[in-house]
Amino acid sequence: MAKKIKFSKEDRISNLPDSLLLNILSLLPTKDAVCTSILSKRWPPLCKSLPNLDFCDKNRNDSGIKFATFVDRILMHRPDDLKIEKFGLECDNDNYLDRVDEWILNVIQRDLKELDLCFWFTELFEMLDEVFLCRSVEKLRLSCKILVYVPEDVQLSRLRVLKFEEITFSSYESFGELLLNCPVLEDLSIQGCKWLSGYRLSIHGSALKELSLFSHSPVDEEFLLEILIDTPVLETLLLGSFASDDILIKENLPFLTTASIDVEQLIEGVTPSSVFGDCVFGLLKKINHVKSLSLSDKAVEALNRAYDYDFTTVHDGFPPFHNLTDLKLSVEVYCGETLLFDFFENSPNLESLLFPQGLVDTLSDENWRFTWAWKYSHVAECLSTNLRTVDIRAFSGTDDELLFVEYLLAYGSVLRNVSINLSNLRGGDEVRQELLNYRRESTTCKLNLFF
Repeated sequence: MAKKIKFSKEDRISNLPDSLLLNILSLLPTKDAVCTSILSKRWPPLCKSLPNLDFCDKNRNDSGIKFATFVDRILMHRPDDLKIEKFGLECDNDNYLDRVDEWILNVIQRDLKELDLCFWFTELFEMLDEVFLCRSVEKLRLSCKILVYVPEDVQLSRLRVLKFEEITFSSYESFGELLLNCPVLEDLSIQGCKWLSGYRLSIHGSALKELSLFSHSPVDEEFLLEILIDTPVLETLLLGSFASDDILIKENLPFLTTASIDVEQLIEGVTPSSVFGDCVFGLLKKINHVKSLSLSDKAVEALNRAYDYDFTTVHDGFPPFHNLTDLKLSVEVYCGETLLFDFFENSPNLESLLFPQGLVDTLSDENWRFTWAWKYSHVAECLSTNLRTVDIRAFSGTDDELLFVEYLLAYGSVLRNVSINLSNLRGGDEVRQELLNYRRESTTCKLNLFF
């Protein structure tokens, strides 16, 4: 006969110290944490002392009265001497728009460390100047329908993380002034923002380590933005949807470890070959200390075109990548043989090579597709010493692709894994068998063929 389980009537949770209970409650959504106030007389004061508050109005069909009342009850009845560590507010109901200013002013006066605001009101919400005068804030994130006029006396002396997503700024120049008043800023992210005026975006940061910069839309030929990057200790750089000739990196980035470059080269009439090559490769030369590099299909196409315009200048001036261990090349039209071999020749420590879109564009007509017949017999240093992993995500079985794989296997002395996705294969089992029959210099190399 099964024994009856005895349940203790003792409330052990309520016997925990306030500091521990507050830490537990701070891990819950604010709405759920407040619900604990019904447990006993001890819990309501704890709910009024929550260090982390996160309010999100998801009931879009409601008048907004319940949400506004809930926020008021938590914020306005909170003792003035109680600090707030984190505050998040996401809402879109115009019915309580007049309350938002007061909520924000309330929290930034409580030694606030993190502020996260996301608004979807009918009109742009003009951000309060006081937010940029909050000396205590360390992390700031503004997103969606927010308009920012940067005040002259910005005082974000402790700000370490700054993220702007799809908001609107009065001008590019004012944003540059904002950064100059963030002396300890380490992480900056600008995603899909809009700008009402200006033509030059200056990103200065003596302490900046991570920079993520993506434009709102593909490059606009009617308006070319100039971007100046002056970040001497940068470690991570993510760039997207810009023209390469509009980006100027002031100095080399000796501490850079990770870079993802999604830029393109605009062609207007007859572009001088010297300018074309300088625009594209000038960016690579500034980031050649990088360890992990990813180039988008547009960037790869721009680099290949630079070779077509002025092969000697580009080839002879290809920068050394002595620290590069991981390389990712995306392909829109083709991956030029010279570009790839220059990376091999100038990246002696390369360990991993990834082609997420394959080696050629399998969607375009073969009559229009560029070719890059692999004919090199010279063995690059990385092949015989460090290259261990090659991953080709889309392989169609053209002669060019087969020659490249044959070259890798024949001279890759330390290869361990070569993975090839054959979902786009043209040639069936014959091509597959040909790949399996290639001689492998590395006795430990595994050739993984999959669909």
